[in-house]
Amino acid sequence: MLIAAIPVRDAFMWTKPLVESLLDGNAVDQVWLFDNGSTDETVAWTEALAAQDQRFMVSKRPNARLYGMWNEMVSRASGIPGTSLAILNNDIEISPLALREMQRAMEGFDLAFVDREIGLSQASQALAVPASWLQRTGWAFMLRADFWRSEAFAIDPGLRIWWGDDDLARRAEARGARLCVIEGIGVAHEVSQSVYPGDIAGDIEHDREYFDRIWSE
Repeated sequence: MLIAAIPVRDAFMWTKPLVESLLDGNAVDQVWLFDNGSTDETVAWTEALAAQDQRFMVSKRPNARLYGMWNEMVSRASGIPGTSLAILNNDIEISPLALREMQRAMEGFDLAFVDREIGLSQASQALAVPASWLQRTGWAFMLRADFWRSEAFAIDPGLRIWWGDDDLARRAEARGARLCVIEGIGVAHEVSQSVYPGDIAGDIEHDREYFDRIWSE
């Protein structure tokens, strides 16, 4: 089972083509969208799509923080044996076949990150390169959900907006996970990602200080 999970808030122009590209041609088995209080066309569109395509699920989480939604994604996926869960930014463009390639390439690893933004036309064969949590990067990652089955959390709830992938990678590695970066996967990343409510600059600084503190203890 391959599931793509996407948090979103008011980014219809990016979310719609991403979801449609994942569903077209069965690029993934399911798409989960967690809506953090959208007020644009996203609401009506996702409700209509969920009604007509059983592979698509939308969950409304208007008061959730970003990593609260990530935690729920991982928790749900860990209840489905043999599942690979790809957590994606809602404002990326990725080849529909790339996630299947990524799933294949990360055989033997528990957590994989796309290496960098190389552009769809530059994509080649996916290749997994062993890495540590400090080396991971990118705007899409995939995990084997079975690894988290007995874990009560994935991301530290004290984080707000910025360092969740660092936290996940560090915690996974501390529990014995095998991490890798995937080379050869093309990802185009837009600058119009979802804007979450609150003081973004303040949230980033909070996360930086919190992250430094919890991992220096």
